[in-house]
Amino acid sequence: MFKSLLPSAAAAFALLITPVAASAHTKLVSSTPAANSTVSKVTSVNLQFNEKIVASTLKTELVMTGMPGMANHAPMKVPYSSMMGKEGKSAMLMLKRPLTAGTYKVTWSAAGADTHRMGSEFSFTVK
Repeated sequence: MFKSLLPSAAAAFALLITPVAASAHTKLVSSTPAANSTVSKVTSVNLQFNEKIVASTLKTELVMTGMPGMANHAPMKVPYSSMMGKEGKSAMLMLKRPLTAGTYKVTWSAAGADTHRMGSEFSFTVK
């Protein structure tokens, strides 16, 4: 009886350790400006994902969260237009004008082929 279970157990174990592309979730692998960076001039924000995303699921927001010399600065949405990269794994937020000095937060959410919406946020500073 033990010998008859061995092939089934081996097959089940192989399925558990084999990576499945469809089970991967969308992740931001890099951005320009980079998370937690300090930069001098920003005219666009570029997002690079680990997989092709469904363009209609991409949601982004760029908010100024702090301004030098203004301790109680209320968050302000920054106007921009967005464009997906041709390969489907990147997006660009094209700013109406360069960002002024301050702290900014980018929030994003998107779904890949697995249709699970994932998201996160990161901040950077313009000096």
